[in-house]
Amino acid sequence: MHQNPVTFQMGDDPDNNRLMTANFAPSGLCCTVTANSEPGGGGSVALSKAQPSDGYLVSENVSVYAVAQTGYVFSRWTGDLAGTDNPRTIIVSENKSITAIFNPTVSVYCSPTEGGSVTLEPESSSGYAAGTEVTVTAKDAKGYRFDAWEGDASGSKKSMTIAVDGPLTITARFEEKSASRWWLWVILGVAGLFGALIVVRLVYARVNRGAPDEPERLDD
Repeated sequence: MHQNPVTFQMGDDPDNNRLMTANFAPSGLCCTVTANSEPGGGGSVALSKAQPSDGYLVSENVSVYAVAQTGYVFSRWTGDLAGTDNPRTIIVSENKSITAIFNPTVSVYCSPTEGGSVTLEPESSSGYAAGTEVTVTAKDAKGYRFDAWEGDASGSKKSMTIAVDGPLTITARFEEKSASRWWLWVILGVAGLFGALIVVRLVYARVNRGAPDEPERLDD
């Protein structure tokens, strides 16, 4: 949008000549910056300074910020802007269209927190592109056992693969192993065994004791 620069010479003395170049642009020429986000609910793009209704003046510097929504993280720029730096500064030399790409995240929790841990494969600090398959694995802590998944995952398998099509929140539920439970079964088993022996002994004693002898009858 700039016109060709004009170069001219000042002075007639060859040893003291000066060359000067002037760049000209049409007075008041403005350009617009169109900012988009993908996906639409993943976040937004802020411009600083705010874009006037008729656009920015040519050669004006503008800062652009990608602002992620909950469950998403900024990934990269596309369109007339590239890279992963955030924020960025652009020079408005023409009409521009930029898009901020946001990726959904997978949040994992443990209940109770000391019950164990959850790993993601692959791991990613910049979220996951839509359709990425992620394997989540629950690992028991000492004294606990994995029970089941809650939230955006279900089932009782320790390891499972899910497709990331949006923000996911997954909780691994663990149960505390109770040593007293095993001792309770042992105690009940021993008590049952002794009870059975006592019953057998009583029956045996009753059978061997028999009925009492009848007194002898004397003939008249």
